[in-house]
Amino acid sequence: MRINTSTHYAIRVMLYLAEQKRIVPSAELAEHIAISQRYLMQISAKLRDGRLIGTTVGMSGGYALLKDPSLISAYDVVALMEGVADIPGSAADIPDGSKLYNALSLLRDYVETYLRSIRLDRLTDKNMAEWQEEFADIVETHIAALRQNV
Repeated sequence: MRINTSTHYAIRVMLYLAEQKRIVPSAELAEHIAISQRYLMQISAKLRDGRLIGTTVGMSGGYALLKDPSLISAYDVVALMEGVADIPGSAADIPDGSKLYNALSLLRDYVETYLRSIRLDRLTDKNMAEWQEEFADIVETHIAALRQNV
């Protein structure tokens, strides 16, 4: 999986807004994540249209999260910016129900589950041990499923 530059910046925007817990002026946000205000406007428009952030105009305007950081996952940002991951190849290339198709489906589900498990509140938290333990359990479950299907 490759995450494009816009998605990388979108995640950085979301993390900064989660950490600040306030309306952040565009100049501050652009400076903090080291991008131009024009590029920030493009990224923030997509995040706004996806209902992840809100924008306000005026002297005290800027950007803020529309939801609590515990309700926003990395998957939400990646899926909005990149689109939803799908199994590579066409139905003619990989027959539905084949072992390869099943393995690729599990891989796709694994990546999605992983990204959904990374919530913004945990990324801004200094102690991620709890999340890492929970995710280790998820990984074990997926590996067991993969071994059964391959």
